[in-house]
Amino acid sequence: MIHAPGPLPPPWDSFSYIEFMENPEGELVADGRSSRVYLFTAGGERYFLKRYQYRKIHWRFCLQKSQVCREFENLEKIRRCGLPCRIIDVLAYGERRYYRTLIDAFLLSREVPGGERLSLFLNHPDHPRRPAVLDALIRLVGEVMRQGLALTDFFFRNILVIPEKAELYLLDVQRCDHSRRRAIRKSYPQFWSNMMLFCTEDELRLARTRLSAVWSGSMAALEEKAQGFLPREEKRRQEEMAFAASRPAATAQSGQKGVPAGSPAG
Repeated sequence: MIHAPGPLPPPWDSFSYIEFMENPEGELVADGRSSRVYLFTAGGERYFLKRYQYRKIHWRFCLQKSQVCREFENLEKIRRCGLPCRIIDVLAYGERRYYRTLIDAFLLSREVPGGERLSLFLNHPDHPRRPAVLDALIRLVGEVMRQGLALTDFFFRNILVIPEKAELYLLDVQRCDHSRRRAIRKSYPQFWSNMMLFCTEDELRLARTRLSAVWSGSMAALEEKAQGFLPREEKRRQEEMAFAASRPAATAQSGQKGVPAGSPAG
């Protein structure tokens, strides 16, 4: 079944579900554990099509909403929360089930021109827009903390940035709840693990000072929890950089620079 919030542009308006899942014309730009992302160009515009293939029975999706459905709904939640960020333009999503069992799914989004993954942008310590981007990031996280929002996989690879405008876009939002307990246990440590991985000591010191106005907990406890995510995040960082280096033509703009906008690596 295909769900679209508005009229689809051509050629997508004539696609069947099978064509969304099997059209061979797109270029593979991200290969994750359970999903692949393809870049399509049509009518002078660029689109990203994320395809999920479920090779095992996911019992948790038999009675629950699929990942693509939850991502679409959570992006709308973020819009309503008034966070100081933008959301990607999701044009359609779809899923196929055998009885209740989820077989596969897709999510189609429009490219964000000029965007790139925050995790790749921050690999350039001397970029002139780095201070402005970090300022926007701290403002975003401060508001997330103020509202007590718990976001799934709150890592820099799931944030898109347009450096010239210092605009941020959240990606791959599988959960967005007002749950301060969940946020303290997971979301905030995930974010801070990436701060420790990508930022200098001076940048960390500034972030601690600014976030202390909305974070009432112990920074030492937060950093201790963040340490648990660091080994895996360092590995993911190296994988992302290697993928970006191996596909410069496909990723020079998109995801951008490594992994496409609106489409997490898996």
